[in-house]
Amino acid sequence: MEENELSERGKKLFRKINFVSTVFAPLCKWQDFLYDKKIRSIGFEDRPPVFLLGHWRSGTTHLHYLLSLSEQFAHLENFQAFFFKVALISGPILKPFLAFSMPRKRPQDNIRINANSPAEEEQPFANISHRTGMQTFFFPKNRSYFDKYNLFSGISKEELEEWRKDFIYLLQNIAFYTGNKKTLLLKNPHNTSRVKELLELFPNARFIHIHRDPFEVYNSSVHLYRKTVSTQFLQDFSEEEIEERVLYSYEKTMQKFIAERNLIPDEQFFEMSYEDLKVHPKKTLTKVFEHFNFANIGDYKADVSTYLAGLGKYEANKFKELSPEQREKILSRWKFAFEHFGYSTN
Repeated sequence: MEENELSERGKKLFRKINFVSTVFAPLCKWQDFLYDKKIRSIGFEDRPPVFLLGHWRSGTTHLHYLLSLSEQFAHLENFQAFFFKVALISGPILKPFLAFSMPRKRPQDNIRINANSPAEEEQPFANISHRTGMQTFFFPKNRSYFDKYNLFSGISKEELEEWRKDFIYLLQNIAFYTGNKKTLLLKNPHNTSRVKELLELFPNARFIHIHRDPFEVYNSSVHLYRKTVSTQFLQDFSEEEIEERVLYSYEKTMQKFIAERNLIPDEQFFEMSYEDLKVHPKKTLTKVFEHFNFANIGDYKADVSTYLAGLGKYEANKFKELSPEQREKILSRWKFAFEHFGYSTN
């Protein structure tokens, strides 16, 4: 199969996508007509974004949900993420529809979701630009999207400049939708390998990185592909190919992150483990607030306590124990991460 050749199932899915895009095209143009100039006038000099970094399945969503409780932040919500190109003009009609139709929990990890829940921005990015690593989720045979727009490998100056323009426009849209009065809190695993590029766009941005035991990341990432990412495949992609993609993605993403982490001034960077956030959430989040001098820590702590109490008896996914062969393969590719973050290889 060629890099962009569709499977039979992919052809059916593509026809559905094409039909929906055609139906919504007039609304997209109307939203652009009404708001495009205002959106493009937004700047981030006074309120640089806060980027939450971490490889997929490292705890980024839990961290995003917790930090988004603070009133000083604005975030992309699921409704805007789902209907990005028409969200500004369709809320009264489509938001109730989404609230009714979407599942109450994420299929990959049982985290509660609704139309207002925080979302990550790479999926809507794929609605306004082809310059995104998300395209490799749709065309898994074509890794060039991931290599070019997550790792910035083999990318021309012209392509990089176009990516910058598209990425800023993405953030301008989110800021405009949320009222453009608060600091954007952005969670996107794709950004973990974009530190250098993000700093070039936002020199004063703050970065919070969360990491997790690589063995757990591997198991959970393969599960993510099986349960969620594979439903978006437009091509056939085998179990063996999924496992190799997980190995490649983590290896290259974390190597680039580790190489570029020191580009971030210490006062603009905070790092935590998923284990610390899980076991000592309020203590860990207090350290984040103190490090960046975020406001209203008292009110925020109360909101965190209420949120955590509302989780009830949440149960994380449980996976089969990795085989010796799997562990050996992971260690051969990811040993640098075990050593850098201090995780046991046993």
